[in-house]
Amino acid sequence: MSRKHPSVLIILIIAISMAGSGCVSHPPEETVNDVIIEFLTAINEDDFNSAFDMYKGRDFLAPASIRMSFNNKGIEPGNIDNIDVRSLEVSDNVAIATVDCSISSRNQPGMINVIPIYFRVQDSEIGWIITRVSFNSPLTLEGADNLEIELASTPVDFIVDNASVISVFAFFMLGGGIYLDRKDKAKKKESKRTINVSGAVPVHKEIMVQYVRFVPPEYFQVGKAAKVDVWVKNFTQHPYNNFAIKAKFANSLEVRKINLFFGDIAPGETAKRTWIVIPKMKGWISIEEPTVVFEYMGTKYIGVLDPVWLQVQ
Repeated sequence: MSRKHPSVLIILIIAISMAGSGCVSHPPEETVNDVIIEFLTAINEDDFNSAFDMYKGRDFLAPASIRMSFNNKGIEPGNIDNIDVRSLEVSDNVAIATVDCSISSRNQPGMINVIPIYFRVQDSEIGWIITRVSFNSPLTLEGADNLEIELASTPVDFIVDNASVISVFAFFMLGGGIYLDRKDKAKKKESKRTINVSGAVPVHKEIMVQYVRFVPPEYFQVGKAAKVDVWVKNFTQHPYNNFAIKAKFANSLEVRKINLFFGDIAPGETAKRTWIVIPKMKGWISIEEPTVVFEYMGTKYIGVLDPVWLQVQ
């Protein structure tokens, strides 16, 4: 587990070139096995950029998302003692695998926990690459969608190829953005404190919903104040720092404080803050784009959750 790894992309390109020339011929089971081990080894060596290079899918949006997801399961750099690919099945260009990771406990020296991780891997023009990672249940080959995986162009390529179109849209977006910003400010009462999202790393909402819960009352009444409780549970071994939540509220819903500030949430701690809202009309009203911003182990994260629906009588 101590060996260093060169660029994953370079390895894949060289392997494909040699295989095409007849120099290398490995069975797909062996290649898939190697990719999964390389991925977990990169995580164990705190090389989340390399791990992210081996992944294309919707579970992780950035290298920091991989770090957070694995940390939440107690898997941190340096504590993977053994990787055992327990089962592996390949069908055409898709493979599924079950991997048992032996994890040493930081809090109880000598204690080893075996955590199963489930993978889906797909063959592509850049070689076999991971498209799905699950901690909850085994994955299957049935219904597996083939992702369109190709070498990505750089942002500069996109700008150069679409310079004229981008300039036109940028002009209209600038004007529209100024108009919407002024309209939004005229309709809402801004909070004195603001939430700074600059430099935040995106986190997928499927990760955030495990730790954030919105609990509105079953029914609301027009013109009467009601509470929408927001609960946050820290299941990790490190604190959440500067935890805050904001959202967008419709004109039909008056809110006293848009931004909720939780401060620091210690490991294992549960915290609650509350929106006080007053509905102005009957029907279904939504709290749009609940946005979570916090810091974890020195990195700022941001995640946008599904709307919260309120039934007003």
